[in-house]
Amino acid sequence: MPVILHEKDEGIWLDPQLSDTERLSKLLKPYPSDHMRAYKVSTLVNSPKNDTPECIEPKDD
Repeated sequence: MPVILHEKDEGIWLDPQLSDTERLSKLLKPYPSDHMRAYKVSTLVNSPKNDTPECIEPKDD
């Protein structure tokens, strides 16, 4: 499951020297659903070979 972090916490999460699991686990909080949006995208996203803007463009159907 991916984690959604606040921008201010990204450095802590990505610090390879940090091994304090208690500090890291405090970053794992539910992200407010009103800050997210969902939309359909192309099946292009199913392959890591496809690294183009079309992968994240909203699909109409």
